[in-house]
Amino acid sequence: MRKSKLIVFTALLLSIVFLVAGCQSSAPADGAKNKKKIIIGTGSEYKPYCFIDDNNNLNGFEVEVLKKINERLPQYEFEFKTFDFNAILVSLETGKIDLAAHQFEVNADRKNKYVFGEVGVTTYDLLLAVKGGRNDIKSLDDLAAINGTVEVGKASANKTAVVDKWNKEHGNKLKLILEASDVTLTLQNLNSGKTDAFVNVQRNIDTFKKTYGVDIKSVGEPISRSNSYYLYRKGDATGEQLKKDVDAALKALKEDGTLRALSEKWLGGDYIAKE
Repeated sequence: MRKSKLIVFTALLLSIVFLVAGCQSSAPADGAKNKKKIIIGTGSEYKPYCFIDDNNNLNGFEVEVLKKINERLPQYEFEFKTFDFNAILVSLETGKIDLAAHQFEVNADRKNKYVFGEVGVTTYDLLLAVKGGRNDIKSLDDLAAINGTVEVGKASANKTAVVDKWNKEHGNKLKLILEASDVTLTLQNLNSGKTDAFVNVQRNIDTFKKTYGVDIKSVGEPISRSNSYYLYRKGDATGEQLKKDVDAALKALKEDGTLRALSEKWLGGDYIAKE
C-alpha cells in the first residue's frame, strides 16, 4: 500500500516539475511572438552607412545604430530590407516598410509626403570639393563666374535640389551633372577636368582622400546646413508610436555617448546631429 502511494506521489511530483519546466521554456517564445515586427528600409551600396560587407551581411553606421535602438526597444523586432535609393521612400509610402533609413535630409517634397523624426541622426552640411591645386573656386558664385560644371547627387537627392535651386536663381550659369555610379568616376572626372567640383559632406570628402589617395579639398562655407533623419509614413498610428519610441532611444544613445562612438567608428569623427 505504501509502495503504491509512493509511486502515485512520485508521478504527481514529476508531472508538476515537467509542467513548470514547460511553462518556463515557453515564456521566451511567447515574448518573441508578442514583439511587433518593424521593417526597416535602407540601401546596400552606400558605404559606410548601409552596405553589403565581405561576408555578404548588411552592415554600416545606419544598420548598427538601428540595432542599438532595437536593443532599447524590446517591444519591437527590427528587420532590414534593402532597396535602390529611389525605391526606399516609395516603399515607405506604399506600406512595404515602416521606417526609412538612408541619411535622409529634410526637403519640401519629403516633408509633404512623410513624417520626419524629431531627433536628428547625423549632420549633413553640404560643401564644394575641388582639386587640391585649385584656388579659384570657393563658392557657387566662383563656379558660376567660369560657367563651371559641378557634379551633384542623384536625381532625387537633396544636394541636387539645393544646387539646382541656387542655379535657377542665379541665371543657370552652372552645368549640373548627376552623381556618377561609382565614386572613382567622380574623382576621375574631377581630376581630368570634366567637372570643376562636386558636392558632398566633409566626412565623405575626407574618406575619399584617405581611401583613394587623391588630392582634393573642401572649400568655402557650407552650401546648406542640415541633419539626417529617419522617416515614417503619414497617417499611420503605428508609425506615430514607433517614431516616439525611436526618438527616445536615439536621444538616450546620444546622451550616453553610444552614438558618438559609432560615428567615430564608421564615419571617422563626431558627426552626430546637435539638437
